[in-house]
Amino acid sequence: MPQPERTLILLKPETLEGGLCGEILRRFEQAGLRILDARRVRFTLPRLRRHYAELRVQNPRAYERTVRSLTGRHGLALILSGANAIAKVRALVGPTDPTAAPPGTIRGDLGSDSIALADAEDRGTRNLVHAADSRRSAREEVRIWFRGELCR
Repeated sequence: MPQPERTLILLKPETLEGGLCGEILRRFEQAGLRILDARRVRFTLPRLRRHYAELRVQNPRAYERTVRSLTGRHGLALILSGANAIAKVRALVGPTDPTAAPPGTIRGDLGSDSIALADAEDRGTRNLVHAADSRRSAREEVRIWFRGELCR
């Protein structure tokens, strides 16, 4: 039997401010994912620079807006574990743009922002959560937010 995968989730400030943490965590747990660790984090510039290093190269404008909108605010960092955890979480979360996320996904059901609106207002998209997109990024992101704890 394959070992469970670990992945990182960040619940962004709008999730905490909107009282959506319980609902989102419930969805992860109902999908068979286990919470290995969870902590309240402050989004600092050094951590955000490391976390969004690839976005900085791929889309500098989105990077600047995202970092600006998160810096100094609070969220939750979680390590989830389960069979095919990375793919399962990405499917539960839905596409980055909440308006493109189908019903039944976290962003589709709970999101109210759009990339177009964020662009018009020159800010990051309020899309509720970040989910690691690969085993490599999950390992690196766990190191960033949990300082290497639970990493192998």
